[in-house]
Amino acid sequence: MWVALALGAALLTSFNPILYKRILQDAEPLVVVWGVTLLALPMLGLFTLALTPQFPRLDGLFLFSVLGSAGLNVAAHLASTKALKLEDVSLVTPLLIFSPAFTVLISALFLGETPSARGVMGVALVLIGAYWLNHSSAGWLAPFKSPALKPGVALVLLAGLLWAVTPLLEKTGIRHTSPESPRVVAFVATALLAILLTPAVAVSGRPALGKLFLHRREWLLAALIAGSAPILGYTAFSLGFVGYVTTLFKLSTIMTVLWGSLFLKERNLAQRLPGSLMMVAGAMLTAL
Repeated sequence: MWVALALGAALLTSFNPILYKRILQDAEPLVVVWGVTLLALPMLGLFTLALTPQFPRLDGLFLFSVLGSAGLNVAAHLASTKALKLEDVSLVTPLLIFSPAFTVLISALFLGETPSARGVMGVALVLIGAYWLNHSSAGWLAPFKSPALKPGVALVLLAGLLWAVTPLLEKTGIRHTSPESPRVVAFVATALLAILLTPAVAVSGRPALGKLFLHRREWLLAALIAGSAPILGYTAFSLGFVGYVTTLFKLSTIMTVLWGSLFLKERNLAQRLPGSLMMVAGAMLTAL
């Protein structure tokens, strides 16, 4: 069950970089993240109410977890969105590959989720395949050299590191709801994200907000994804190992590279095919 949920979340979120890239032609990263998150809240709230027959009891660790997740998500979203404004989607997205490796290690240490040998091999294949997607004629070490040359790459690596930690906080939050309710955690963490961003957006003023309306269709689609994907993703966290779920999320990389070729006319799709196939093989090992 968690496999289907994780793949569904990956499919939905794979469109986000394309939508964000178009909105960022005119709007600033801070306003884009805030606008999408705020517009997603009503839909996410309706899903939460419909799928939560009994409101759970919450404790102090729940509050700490969702606040920590929201704070790190603010920084990660802003870093990744700024990176999308600076660089091609097909360059930025594959560099988010590093987070599952950290998530698997940290979840084994702090959540007691010890992966099997097959699971570790699957995670490794996904990471190698995603790295391969970013390989170019500049050589295999090019992605590690590029942060010194391209600020956008450094920003997306920071986002990946932060997003390695947020799933652990979110699963801790789920464990500290009784009965367990991933939907409540998804809604509260998303609402806190919007609240934390609001003061900075208010300072930017109406002209910055008005630029969102230049891309109303993309804004609405991104909000629909942000209002539904967390329900799938957080439920997958509650049912499966956080490291495995996060690994399957990375399949969105393959899809985003494909969407970048189809919708943004980015090139080099053929040379990224071997890495994509390796990621699929790794995901199959992880999910079995």
